[in-house]
Amino acid sequence: MRQSALANFHDNRGTAATLLADAGATAPEIAEALCWSVDKVRKVIDLYPATRGVLATNAIAKLEQFRDRKTAPPE
Repeated sequence: MRQSALANFHDNRGTAATLLADAGATAPEIAEALCWSVDKVRKVIDLYPATRGVLATNAIAKLEQFRDRKTAPPE
């Protein structure tokens, strides 16, 4: 397999790992599906979520939840 084809194959597996994580799959589930170690899965999904906007979306949602708790009338 040529080096560029090999790199593309690994990129596809990394994309699959991040898409599986977005879908809610756990690191052990992703590791099993991709025949990777759980450590490798965690490294990949920790490295690439910012490029998908997931971290930013989650951070903003948490900020909004915090704001809503602070401005809600006392029970």
